Amino acid sequence: MNAADMTKTRNSMRSGKVRNERIEFLRVCAIFGISIFHVLLVWFQQASGLSAVHPQMTVSHAEVLAVSFPSMWLMSIISLLGAWGNHVFYMISGFFLIASLAGKSRSRGFWRSQCSATLRRCIIIVLTLAFYVCIALLMNAYVMPLPGVGSSTWLGIDLEFIWLYLIFVALAPAIAWVIERIGSLRAEMTVVAMLVVVYLLNGYIAFFAQGSLDGRGLGDWRKQMSAVTYLFSFVFAGLIGKRLREADAANKASKLYKALAYLKSPSILKMLMALACACVIALTGILAFTGHNDILYDLSFKSTSIISFVLALLALILCATIPQAKTNDDGRRHARRFIASINMLAPGILGFYIAQSLMHALWYRASYYVMHALLAQAIQYGGVARVGLLAAFFAFGIIFAVAIAAFVCLFDCFTRQPALRLWKLA
Repeated sequence: MNAADMTKTRNSMRSGKVRNERIEFLRVCAIFGISIFHVLLVWFQQASGLSAVHPQMTVSHAEVLAVSFPSMWLMSIISLLGAWGNHVFYMISGFFLIASLAGKSRSRGFWRSQCSATLRRCIIIVLTLAFYVCIALLMNAYVMPLPGVGSSTWLGIDLEFIWLYLIFVALAPAIAWVIERIGSLRAEMTVVAMLVVVYLLNGYIAFFAQGSLDGRGLGDWRKQMSAVTYLFSFVFAGLIGKRLREADAANKASKLYKALAYLKSPSILKMLMALACACVIALTGILAFTGHNDILYDLSFKSTSIISFVLALLALILCATIPQAKTNDDGRRHARRFIASINMLAPGILGFYIAQSLMHALWYRASYYVMHALLAQAIQYGGVARVGLLAAFFAFGIIFAVAIAAFVCLFDCFTRQPALRLWKLA
């Protein structure tokens, strides 16, 4: 890197515009994980012994999945991956937003500046929602009818995830202001204590009180617990981001810097992540092998999974702290292409969330017929033929989900995002 490049990099760092490409990659992994989860969710519910969610799924042939140990094992991991992606979405936002606002909260004019900044963030979310609502209405009018279009449910509880995100973004300045005044350590102790209570309640919901999957309104306490759970993911990640900023600003001889430098060691973080993944794989494998399909479903029920929370937190810390690896010229060229691809896809995560909620029927029906046909064939055969058909079932579902997510993100990149830049909102 020459002197001009070094100066440019330093200036970008001062302005806060340097993007952590590993975190952007984590966003993309979250998008793909959520998409795969949604494609396979109904099949997992059927194979776990639950009643049909969609009328056309009543004869789903999911029993062939239920008696297949590898199939249940894979679907349980994918289900945890979907819950993991949801936590990653909120955690990345909290990690940057709350940490940044806490540092600014002692400056003069904080509330005045944050009123306009927060309003701008909220307008971006609302405009993104309006953009995809218009597309969904066009699809409903000219492509195929979409169930529930225009209803209060379609724009309300079906978009619960987005409305929660809007609320969290609006509350972020107040949360950061409070954290800054009570101190990082006290805030961390408070949030950890509350997290223990939240996940004890979540465990009760997942294993003893799931209630009816159809008809859980916003007034249902389980729905409210889902909102609380995601709020704590958002806040706790913000505390982690704040603590890392404080450590970077601290004297290198301080105990805080030394402790966090040890925890930020790539070998320690990678070891923790590998250990957590190994435990998850072993646990789900044992449950699948012993036929405890109902427990496999309970482990990743809605937002209640502490496994997904821990894995999301470790992944975020890992991506935020491990330094950039050095590469040769060829490596840099390939890395630039890869980074360019990631930077095209990652900003589309909000659009993807909205699109897959509003237009779920479009891609669900497209994938259903192929996957249902593969299972219908698999149930007629045994041995190697069945294994091959089940492998084709999962390969199609995963490839289809990734393709849909990539398509929506690229569509977002070339439509919504340029429009926001044109309005100086990007």
